[in-house]
Amino acid sequence: MVILLTYATLALLCDQVSKRAVHTRLASPLPCGRFLRFREVHHHDRVYDGMFSRAVLVLVWFSALGSVAWLRSHGALFQTGVATLGAGCLLGGAAGNLTDILHRRHVIDFIDLGWWPVFNLADVAIVGGLLLAGASVISHL
Repeated sequence: MVILLTYATLALLCDQVSKRAVHTRLASPLPCGRFLRFREVHHHDRVYDGMFSRAVLVLVWFSALGSVAWLRSHGALFQTGVATLGAGCLLGGAAGNLTDILHRRHVIDFIDLGWWPVFNLADVAIVGGLLLAGASVISHL
């Protein structure tokens, strides 16, 4: 459980530090080559404004944490290091976006590929963690 929470904390910290840097230091869009640019975008949804909605999101996050912890401790899933890393990244990324929702009422996105919606490191951690955990679990079934 400690390793899982360590991975989640690292993903959360990377996400929040990158968002803070973009928010405080990026005055205008920054192109980085032909296919990548960094620009701050605020993703706002009406559901982020309601206290009940935010409480439900927190409850869902803790339910996911509890589910992963239970599955891991009962030997059902998430037994390998790769699966633990994936689950930690997934939970940490979700915590990063949830932190934005709770504190700002919007999510800061900043990675713009041009052909895909703008996203952030939390989104990368969520998708990457899901792929890692899923692939590891599938390979051990």
